[in-house]
Amino acid sequence: MLLKKSVFKLFILFFLLTLSASNVFAQDETAETAENLMIFQLEALKNKDYNKFIEHGNKAFKKFMDKYSFDSLIMQRRAKIAKGYRLEYFGNLRSIGMRKHLWKLYITGDKYQLLGSLSLSHGKVVGFSLE
Repeated sequence: MLLKKSVFKLFILFFLLTLSASNVFAQDETAETAENLMIFQLEALKNKDYNKFIEHGNKAFKKFMDKYSFDSLIMQRRAKIAKGYRLEYFGNLRSIGMRKHLWKLYITGDKYQLLGSLSLSHGKVVGFSLE
């Protein structure tokens, strides 16, 4: 009888741990939240504001997005972003520990578009790109 109670307790403990772990790995960022963060990133880029650009980043993003990398991004993309833009949300892709959100950026007065991506994990920016 004691063995059955122990097995039952272990089963309950395992079940509860599984439920709590699923919440840890859940990606709760909505498309609206992601879009607000994307606009925040684009505006920081447009305004050449490095501190704002890394404000919502996780530790790794803040470490690897140094001022040199940010300046490179400014040289490549700021002129287009400064003209104005409109976002069209494509959706998101799940990856281990993060969710990658994708947009088409229509640049005001330009016939070309950019592909924008913003990777988030638990509400923090872990990746950003404009292609």
